[in-house]
Amino acid sequence: MVEFAEIDESNFYDVIALEVKEEQSRFVAPNVKSIAECYLYRNDNDVFPYAIQDDEKIVGFILIDLDEEAREFMIWRMMIDKKYQHSGYGRATVEKAIEMAQKEDKYDTFIADYVKGNDIMGEMLESMDFINHSFDDENNEYVMHYKLN
Repeated sequence: MVEFAEIDESNFYDVIALEVKEEQSRFVAPNVKSIAECYLYRNDNDVFPYAIQDDEKIVGFILIDLDEEAREFMIWRMMIDKKYQHSGYGRATVEKAIEMAQKEDKYDTFIADYVKGNDIMGEMLESMDFINHSFDDENNEYVMHYKLN
């Protein structure tokens, strides 16, 4: 259903034009900020931004952070455009990322977090067998873990 496409000249403007609903804007950073942070932290982290596509249609954005030393695969940020929400793309995106992590066989833990108040994301992760691991006071986020092995 969904595929992850590298962000390049052909899709960059489509990705930064994606928007969540106004009431969701406090739950996720703008995509242009996430892409800029990838550049900013390029020497310190293994972070990878992708457009989320269904065929040729860009429906969202995901930012993946890899920590091979800690054996952790993390969704740092994820958003589905307001036009495509409630269509199964969020779940399909997390499933695709889990599949990606399992193929690598370098990771034991899959991490996804969500800002307090984003109950839809929390409920979706719980329904996918993610376990509430901790609460990050600094970022006001619940940190959820999923065991890969």
